[in-house]
Amino acid sequence: MTALRIAHVHWAFPPTTGGVESHLSDLTRIQAASGHRLTVLTGETEPERCDAYEIVSTPLLDLRRVRGGTPPSYEPELRAFLARELGDREVDVVHAHDLHHFAAEPALVLDDLRRELGFALHHTFHETWPDVLADRPVYRAWDGNYAVSRFVAEGCARRLGFEPQLLPLAIDTDRFQPSDGRVRRVPVLLHPARLLPWKGVHVSVEMLAALANLGIDARLVLTDTQRIADWDGELDDYRTTIAATVARLGLQDRVTYVRARYADMPDLYRHADVVLYPTVGDEPFGLVPLEAMSSGRPIVASRSGGIAETVVDGETGFVVPRDDVASLAARVAELLGDPALCARIGAAGRRHVLTHFDLHRFATRLELLYRARLPRPVGTG
Repeated sequence: MTALRIAHVHWAFPPTTGGVESHLSDLTRIQAASGHRLTVLTGETEPERCDAYEIVSTPLLDLRRVRGGTPPSYEPELRAFLARELGDREVDVVHAHDLHHFAAEPALVLDDLRRELGFALHHTFHETWPDVLADRPVYRAWDGNYAVSRFVAEGCARRLGFEPQLLPLAIDTDRFQPSDGRVRRVPVLLHPARLLPWKGVHVSVEMLAALANLGIDARLVLTDTQRIADWDGELDDYRTTIAATVARLGLQDRVTYVRARYADMPDLYRHADVVLYPTVGDEPFGLVPLEAMSSGRPIVASRSGGIAETVVDGETGFVVPRDDVASLAARVAELLGDPALCARIGAAGRRHVLTHFDLHRFATRLELLYRARLPRPVGTG
């Protein structure tokens, strides 16, 4: 089939750390490897480059500018930029991500340009936040709207009065590969999350103390990534809180902070015995459990949002109540005391992800959705 010319539009991109950014980094690479021409339009000031696709960075999508309020010249400037970049590339498909957040202008401009330039316009709701397009929900007429989980789809229906098509995210199972699954003499627990309060890092720290009280010596690795989309300025205060909790509990020698990039994550999973994800907020989807399972590592996560749609409790991992230190500690202790259980759950998790959440299959399904809704034959732009 003729290759598609695809442009993804999103506010951020790696090295900014987050689920949408990780997803886009892998998806664009896989789409390009399938022969398509890929362009990423982003507000990331210094995006990580890849020879397989093109990245165009613009301050017009930089959240530091957008969230501070847009000047009267913003929409005309954005329209000129997008018309030039999309028109010059004769793009067949534009796939936007979370354009119902932060500012309405990108969605409104793309809605106009799709008719003028003749491209198909698709949009993914990676989460449900207050809708800046409430007065002009232009996305309802677009060629495809997708929700990353049933939790998000139902949230959109409830809050926006519009339910996107369910299209769960997936991961590159070639990147996240299993390795030696033996529990080490001093086991390593990994909590791979941004240091934000809703990610429940404090629960993992308190759980480590509970394990020590049970006579279990373990180490906890926290991903202390500084480059994140910190909408509410919570990173510094929460990190201070975590450090104070570690000190109060006397865990300084048992907790390690790692400033990991997304490229570092497969290695961190390989060196972990158990992965923790005790989110205390509503998790829209959660790539971490998939990455852990793909890596053959047992995951203990909280019953939060989309996590219940990916982790099969007792089979591919364990799901515990939110903000429940005792339950988290009990499951982790059970895993550390039973290497055979760790191996069995890790293997089941890998099979589960390969069957249901492989990114190559996701990309194939997405391509079929793109092609089914093209407004013109490919190559006639």
